[in-house]
Amino acid sequence: MSESSADRARMLVRPTLATQFRIDFEWWERADRDWAVLLRSHLCPEHQASLGELGADALVDHVDPETAEVSRVPGLQHTLMTHCALQPDYINPQGSLVDLVFRVFMANGNAPLSCQELGQQLGRPAETILRTLTGPRVYRGIRPAPGG
Repeated sequence: MSESSADRARMLVRPTLATQFRIDFEWWERADRDWAVLLRSHLCPEHQASLGELGADALVDHVDPETAEVSRVPGLQHTLMTHCALQPDYINPQGSLVDLVFRVFMANGNAPLSCQELGQQLGRPAETILRTLTGPRVYRGIRPAPGG
């Protein structure tokens, strides 16, 4: 697995509290991991039962509620964004930091956010989030956003 020149250049710039992050779905492909397994684990109980066997390659149209832009997204991701993420207990403060950050990105359609913004949403120190996301291990494909 070779890194792209853009990935190498991003690694040379030390992320700050203002650096924006997002889930890098290409990382999942490069790491040869099945992100559908992770998505299924974040579905609400109702959808875990009904969509448990849905594959990650099943695409549906998603309309961005703010821009009206239509994009094709995996059905599991669409269900997370439009139903499960709207449940009151979706962002559970007792969850692990990595899971909470992943859930925030799923809930907001993977729009880039800084550690400061994540910290405000999660009630966790932005510095802790930054240290976690910039350590030697990539968690859940959460990486600095291009241009972020």
